Amino acid sequence: MLTPKVSVETKPMQQDNVQKDNVQKDNQEQVSTQNSTKQLKKISSALGALRDAVILLNDDDGLEWWNQAAQDLLLLQSVDQGKSIFDFIDVPEFRQYYQTMTIPNDGVHIASWRDPNRYLKCELTPFGDEKLLIIYDVTRLHHLEQMRRDFVANVSHELRTPLTVLMGYLENFSDQPDMPPQWRRGFELMTQQTARMNRVVNDLLLLSRIEIEETHELHYIDMTKLLTHVYDDAQAYNQEYGHTLHLQIDTYDGLYGSEMYLNSALSNLVVNAIKYTPKAGNIVISWTKTSDGCQFAVTDDGLGIAPEHVARLTERFYRVDSGRSRATGGTGLGLAIVKHVLYQYDTTLQIESVEGQGSTFSANFPADHVRAAANNE
Repeated sequence: MLTPKVSVETKPMQQDNVQKDNVQKDNQEQVSTQNSTKQLKKISSALGALRDAVILLNDDDGLEWWNQAAQDLLLLQSVDQGKSIFDFIDVPEFRQYYQTMTIPNDGVHIASWRDPNRYLKCELTPFGDEKLLIIYDVTRLHHLEQMRRDFVANVSHELRTPLTVLMGYLENFSDQPDMPPQWRRGFELMTQQTARMNRVVNDLLLLSRIEIEETHELHYIDMTKLLTHVYDDAQAYNQEYGHTLHLQIDTYDGLYGSEMYLNSALSNLVVNAIKYTPKAGNIVISWTKTSDGCQFAVTDDGLGIAPEHVARLTERFYRVDSGRSRATGGTGLGLAIVKHVLYQYDTTLQIESVEGQGSTFSANFPADHVRAAANNE
């Protein structure tokens, strides 16, 4: 007896399963799209509610999207989409920042092109082929900073006259041969402390002048001549320390800037290396050509600096060791002066240090500020 053959048709069932899977995928994609749309709306609403101007720029520097604050600040209209950002912010400082921007960066401060009493900070962040521009209103902070600078400058100036009188009388009394011994020590201490206060006042006045003066007397600086002068002064200061000083000049290129302020900044770095290096150390002062400008550097084999202190060294009155700084006669303002002088040359102070092995303080001057010796106009 033969068993009959049974044929089972499976195609329709497979097709049903495939259709169900497709429907399920479509539903998932639809839900995902809806969620993404909701998230985008939330982000757009959040950016639109910000008091700071937010602008999305394409790879051609054209406007793609902006929030209400940006619309109010730049007086934008819907027809402005795609136009260049430079059509609305035509400020030289902004253009230079935009074209030379690096990551990370601290943005650029500019005066408002519509209201000279209003100050803005622009920060640019690239991502992919696009850029995000955020503009903050920093008018209040600017005015507070200006008040601080004015206060420091005025107080320092007012202290100068009474300090000069005190120092004169103390010096006069200290020179008296018949002064009782129990008084002499007191006058010596008063003389030391008034001299230290006078150094602080002078440094505060110098720092205030650098901050307040918008323009300086700029001209060609012969770096060979300037560094030779800095080296000679350092040799005189070095007599009680006994260090070996080396001066290495590998290029005759100079700089275009203010020689008085630059001399103060570079001398500060050299004197610091002398003061904070144990006796009989080695200090190298160098001026070298780089691929994009020139570099000044001071290298010592001294005590070195712990990593947690390096980032704060240029703050006013910041001290790694307050006792050691007072013993060496430091005011805590030297590196702050260096920082503000270097800012005039579009550069910053670079610090490399290892505890117990020494430190290198350097500044890379960009080519825009470098002048060849043969072309020093």
